Amino acid sequence: MKIIFNVKIILQPFLLAFCFIIGLSSPILHGQERADLLSLYEEALRNDSLLSSARFQNEATRELIKQGKSLFLPSISMSASFDKQDKERKFLTSSLPSNDLLSGKKTNYDSYDYGVTVKQPLFNYSAYAQYKKILTQINLSDKQLIKTQQDLIFRISKAYFETLLAKDQVDLFQYQRASIKEQLLKAEAQFEAGLISITDINEAKTKIALIKAQQISAIQKLKIKKREIQVVTGKLPGKLTPLNPIITFTKMDNLADDWILIAEENNLELQIKKDEIKIASREIDARRSDHYPTVDAIASRSRNWDKGGYPYGATENEGVRSYSDAIGIEISIPIFSGGMTSSRVTEAVLLKSKLEQDVEYLRRGVELKVRDYYLSLQTNFSEISAYQQAMKAATLQLESTKLGFQEGLRNSVEVLDSQQILFNAKLNILESRYNYIMNYINLKLSVGMLSIEDLNEINQYLMVNQE
Repeated sequence: MKIIFNVKIILQPFLLAFCFIIGLSSPILHGQERADLLSLYEEALRNDSLLSSARFQNEATRELIKQGKSLFLPSISMSASFDKQDKERKFLTSSLPSNDLLSGKKTNYDSYDYGVTVKQPLFNYSAYAQYKKILTQINLSDKQLIKTQQDLIFRISKAYFETLLAKDQVDLFQYQRASIKEQLLKAEAQFEAGLISITDINEAKTKIALIKAQQISAIQKLKIKKREIQVVTGKLPGKLTPLNPIITFTKMDNLADDWILIAEENNLELQIKKDEIKIASREIDARRSDHYPTVDAIASRSRNWDKGGYPYGATENEGVRSYSDAIGIEISIPIFSGGMTSSRVTEAVLLKSKLEQDVEYLRRGVELKVRDYYLSLQTNFSEISAYQQAMKAATLQLESTKLGFQEGLRNSVEVLDSQQILFNAKLNILESRYNYIMNYINLKLSVGMLSIEDLNEINQYLMVNQE
């Protein structure tokens, strides 16, 4: 099933003024290169600490393969020692047999020995179970790395569009202040002509003061949002390429159940939990193997040299040399461990059951999230259309109210109210557009299909090379 994020460009007369306001700082007008979503993502790939941490974790986990293979390879151990002997003995009887070996009472000599042992496992089920567990851990680590990469796409997209929304709010407040100031000048002219009361002027001044306070708050929010981008990319961004305000979105054809089926197969959180269940099964096998015997082939060689001894205390004597070579099979059979092995197996079985319940709970949560994002997308699509109609109506209402004010049929307060309605409609459209994109990204993330291709596609909806 192919899933497409469709948009189309539609020019509408009532949107032209709105496009000009939001696109005042477009690259063509300013002649400056701006950062877009894709360029910030590339910066994040190089500088994001969470992604770097996940990469190191994945590389460290891959080292377990070598450790697992070592369980089946031979091991070689060597030992060596040197002793300096200084001994004395006493006899408790005065009558000793005539024997040179018993005649000495003191001795001082050196002793040397070394040994080499080679051990090759022939049968060790615990090593086999451990190696299978390691292979599953590698798969789990790979999925965790992919999940971190998808999370990075989400984090940079969220920070990017929240920053754009904050910038749009600042621009809209600035536009609204300019419109109110223009209305204030007209009101002052009519007041001087005696056509209106001072109330209209005071209302406009109050509106300007309130908008200024809101704009200060919006500027502060914009600064914080840019810092959030810095956390991901390691650099404070400059100007961002805005979303093209003249695009509209088409309703997706896929049903919610289609997305849920995809999520059950591809959601990375679910896949990671399923791998944890596989690891738990391997752990059960490893613990049960403590009941099984182990078989090893062993070859050893040892050498010992004592350069003296009773009755020969002098080092002139060559001493005694001993040799030992052995080769054979060693079998180790566990008999009884006080119930430890059985208890550890029971513990592993219970932990696996716990993970199975976690997977079921997570599966239900993923299904709920997919439905939530899907329905939110449908809602956003309907909201965008409704707010466009509302903005069109608000634009016509403002024009008629201004005309009525010039003819003395409307007062300045009514003009200010109409301006506020138009401002709210514009802000609602912006929020709905950004919410639509983020809900789409959330939906792709929840089904485990968010990729760089989605980022490339969304990046095309920014105001790049648009007249």
